[in-house]
Amino acid sequence: MANFLWTQKQDIGPKPRTAHCMAFDAARNRSVLFGGTAFAAGIFNDTWEWDGKLWTQVADMGPSSRSNHAMAYNNERKGTILFGGIGSDQKLGDTWEWNGENWTQLSNSGPQPRTGHAMVYDTKRKLIILFGGETDAGVVGDTWAFNGEEWSPLDNSGPSARKFHSMAYDSIRERVILFGGVISSDSNGLNDTWEWNGTNWTQVADFGPPSCLGASMVFMNNIAVLFGGSNSLNSTPPPVLFDNTWGWDGRRWTQYQDIGPSERWGHAAIFDTQRRSQVLFGGLSAVFDPGSGTTVGKLLGDSWEHLDTSAPPGDPIGPGNNNHVVSIDFLNLVPSTTTAAEVQNVIATVLVSEPANEVGVRIRLFFKGPQEDVPEIEVGLITIEPGQIEGSANLQGGLITESGNIFAVTEVFIAGGGSGNGPGDGMVAVAPITIV
Repeated sequence: MANFLWTQKQDIGPKPRTAHCMAFDAARNRSVLFGGTAFAAGIFNDTWEWDGKLWTQVADMGPSSRSNHAMAYNNERKGTILFGGIGSDQKLGDTWEWNGENWTQLSNSGPQPRTGHAMVYDTKRKLIILFGGETDAGVVGDTWAFNGEEWSPLDNSGPSARKFHSMAYDSIRERVILFGGVISSDSNGLNDTWEWNGTNWTQVADFGPPSCLGASMVFMNNIAVLFGGSNSLNSTPPPVLFDNTWGWDGRRWTQYQDIGPSERWGHAAIFDTQRRSQVLFGGLSAVFDPGSGTTVGKLLGDSWEHLDTSAPPGDPIGPGNNNHVVSIDFLNLVPSTTTAAEVQNVIATVLVSEPANEVGVRIRLFFKGPQEDVPEIEVGLITIEPGQIEGSANLQGGLITESGNIFAVTEVFIAGGGSGNGPGDGMVAVAPITIV
């Protein structure tokens, strides 16, 4: 397993808590935290921001005290959107926006009041996507979109009803990724993986991380990173808490060797695109009480960061870097007709519009079959060295079993954090492959 190294930051800031939410304000380069609960010690309605060095409380007015709500940053509106949660005595269904100075309540209509749901921002479609949670009527499996002004229901077929699941947005493949959760308070967690392509949900895996709920998931560079979680909400037997990290690359889950935060669930995490760092705060851990002979929960108030070192400074795949954008002028497959067993012998060659800069350019290859509702699968990676305009690589065998198209995708981020690097945006579909 590859190492995944964390660094603990200062522990002066928000009080220990669980069931809080975080989002990254890309316009202001701040991690925003709101709410959560300390159980008997109270429910919070404070707003904090982390700049990479210090936590600062920036507001204690706005949404009412709540926990198990959801937040996502809207790139178009330059604001952090909050929806729902549970207060002291009822589930909530209000929508709020934080602009860095003030909270403003937005639409009063939309999804039923709920708790334990999840939200992400779909940058391609410019929508906040919400799934699931628990309403007064029970756990639900509905999908909603918020365009900044109003909520709209979307396709309800897909993942089963659940709460405390994890979601992230893959900006390269332009997919919402969902993992795990729990169906009810007396059942074990789930371990299925789903993707939303803007039209429908598709289950893409039912193996990988152990069944869990209350984990954090963020999209870092080119993988969705899942950390922590609990295997159930049961008290008997006591739940198992996790302290491991898994990565989803669009094809498979890979476990990483963790050196960092202790086991926990109900924490929150974001990816700081400016500093290329994952930020994690708080959650609920567990300690053994020798007096009672039982395991009891312990609220956490620690801050951790994981710096993404998979790309050196200035690498084209580093979000927010000031790199020029290259286009793909030519994509060729030799041979273009093959058997499924011989796909690994096919060589893909790419020609780009101008010489690669000093750190080179990486081109990801995706395969798309004839079925519209089946997502693309990654089948190769081409590296173009500095100063060169051409690169080649063999396709990965075992993944292509039918005729279709190969797409070449440049992994380049435009200055300011925008991207031109995913299927449907910056994609060249000029190389059909025929399986005989």
